Amino acid sequence: MIIRQTFLVLVLLFLVQCTKTSESYEKCERADLDYLACSLVIYQSYTYCSESASTVTGSSETKASAKFRCDAERLVGSYLCEDLKKKACGIK
Repeated sequence: MIIRQTFLVLVLLFLVQCTKTSESYEKCERADLDYLACSLVIYQSYTYCSESASTVTGSSETKASAKFRCDAERLVGSYLCEDLKKKACGIK
């Protein structure tokens, strides 16, 4: 599944590079695709983390801590993806 998604992203990146002419438009288009790929990685990481957190045993605080860690990683990752997109596209 991951290989198929990665291949699809690479094909889309290739097509975008070959069909667009404006350099700034290409940068923003590329940034959109990079954001999509970044978000996909964050989502898959969060899913894996959540599945792992659901198997944690112990007190309710321990279980809540595991879930909080996953939520925090997803939030930071989402901000990172958005920031990379803005920088690549020239948005401050």
